[in-house]
Amino acid sequence: MTKEEAYILLSFHSCRNNDIENEKWENGFLGSLRPFQGKLYECNFIEIMECLKVLADDFMKPTINLTLLSDVYSIIHLGRRWIDGADFVTQKQQKQIIKWVDMIQDCFYYLLEGDVDTAFLEYEEYKEYKIDNKES
Repeated sequence: MTKEEAYILLSFHSCRNNDIENEKWENGFLGSLRPFQGKLYECNFIEIMECLKVLADDFMKPTINLTLLSDVYSIIHLGRRWIDGADFVTQKQQKQIIKWVDMIQDCFYYLLEGDVDTAFLEYEEYKEYKIDNKES
């Protein structure tokens, strides 16, 4: 994935892309929550984290792209707000969304602090856990 692709994908996952007719807008991380169709898409979470990996060095620049900050913060903020006390998701789904948003938020924090190694530790553990549990 290129940086340009990562920026575009984050804009769809945050519902901040103007191309609202694009399927990615409706089926992205936030778009899939409003209106919620009853299913969570782990692939959206993974795609966000992979975008952050590609863009990690952009967080180290003296001036950080405002669009990048806004897209990531929108995913975190609205991801929490839209499911807080929501009756349209099950408790299990709500816990999963919170887990993903927490990982995105922690990654975001560590990237802003310039600590790329720590930024992706939890995500790498998450992926490893998924792989280990598929094999068993």
